[in-house]
Amino acid sequence: MTTIRKPSDFLPLETVAQQLGTTPLNVLMHIKRRLLVAEDRDGQWYVDPASLAALRLDKGGVDKSLCRSQCAASGGCKSCGDGA
Repeated sequence: MTTIRKPSDFLPLETVAQQLGTTPLNVLMHIKRRLLVAEDRDGQWYVDPASLAALRLDKGGVDKSLCRSQCAASGGCKSCGDGA
């Protein structure tokens, strides 16, 4: 059985970034790669808390390889923990 979530149940992008210890840009990359379920409402992104919980269980937090493989700064966004 699928649970239908109300829009008010979703978390703001900035909140998710803080909870994951990363940047909003990195959270958007997770959304783009479909690792997080999110909705765009009037230009603001909101993340489904169930998908956030699933990501944490599956990846142990943040998938640190997401930006590193294509990042010219090699972790410069600080989401990998190696940034300047």
